[in-house]
Amino acid sequence: MINNPPQQQSTTTDAISSIPENRPSKIVILSASSGSGHTRAGEALEAAAANMPGIASVRHIDVLEYAAPLFGALYSDLYKQLVSKTPSLWGWWYDKSDTPWKGENFRVAMESFQMKPLIECLQAEDPDITICTHFLASDIVSHMLQKEQLVTRHAVVVTDLHVHALWLCHQFERYFVPTDESAYYLRQIGIPDDRIAVTGIPIHPMFSQPMDREALRKKYEIDLSLPVVLLSAGTFGMESSIEAVRALMHMQQPAQIVALCGRNEDLLKEVVLMAEEMPAHLKFRALPYTPDMHEWMAISDLFIGKPGGLTFSEAMASALPMILLNPIPGQEEINASSMLEQGVAVSPTDVVTLPYKADLLLGDPQHLAGMRDRLKQLARPRAAYTILDTLLGIQSEIT
Repeated sequence: MINNPPQQQSTTTDAISSIPENRPSKIVILSASSGSGHTRAGEALEAAAANMPGIASVRHIDVLEYAAPLFGALYSDLYKQLVSKTPSLWGWWYDKSDTPWKGENFRVAMESFQMKPLIECLQAEDPDITICTHFLASDIVSHMLQKEQLVTRHAVVVTDLHVHALWLCHQFERYFVPTDESAYYLRQIGIPDDRIAVTGIPIHPMFSQPMDREALRKKYEIDLSLPVVLLSAGTFGMESSIEAVRALMHMQQPAQIVALCGRNEDLLKEVVLMAEEMPAHLKFRALPYTPDMHEWMAISDLFIGKPGGLTFSEAMASALPMILLNPIPGQEEINASSMLEQGVAVSPTDVVTLPYKADLLLGDPQHLAGMRDRLKQLARPRAAYTILDTLLGIQSEIT
């Protein structure tokens, strides 16, 4: 929903003038462990910063560790409970609260009261540049700039395709957004065009490195003659993951199915047992959490998962077509709609039709190749570097 734009957007221009030029920058990255995407975006920026000149130090902070205990626990747990137990309620709240600048003063006042330890931490850190991958963090930094409690260059990195009202703040230097449509939206609600950069969502630098698909398949003992279907089982929850695995047993196309179970040991045990029931034309493997997601995506032909901002950005960087299953109402449904519109993903009407969609794609190599080509066009695997380049004043092409 678009509301009347604010009368004037304040930026951190005045604050920037007091920071000496031509010196290495001290960077603080602020994320929040409310959903994994914000944290992974922060980790991606941190990893990219380690390989770049012009940076004196970088620190990545989970802002919920610096919140009043009750507030921090409630903030993280409430979101997780809503999206897992009552997703429709979360979707209702997402839409209801998406009016730019409505209720902003009350929200920021409440947050700043609950986040006093973070305010003290930032004052002690005294960073030249702050990069926020979560709206709670950007609210606090903006508040501190407005109250002249901090002098820093404030960057906001949006990690979903739609810029929800919660992402909006008054004191900032630059918004980094995923798409041209995101940038258009911000301009329409009054954000100055020269304060917006379209960079994509930052993903780990490992996804921008060339990978030998055949060598990786040999490394993981993958049959070179069969397509690989990668299922992100750990993101669906126990019951939904089991339903997805059981549905895939009905696939007709020969394939290798790899189920990533994350850190859910109970799910891993259950899925391993289910593997014994797989028909002969389907090879099946269940894996616990792996730090090598970039390699598994590189060797796969099809990915089944939820359309979180980081996940679909990683899939794009890997030129990996997706089957989108059970998107969360709100941000994930918007992400899913965009991916379907771009022709880089499909979505079953129900988990029961999941094998139908998988067979349809694997049985049409030309269509699958076209989806891969489109993904390569849309991918921005170096988004983390581009964001840092921009903030450090390095001229680089956004790719």
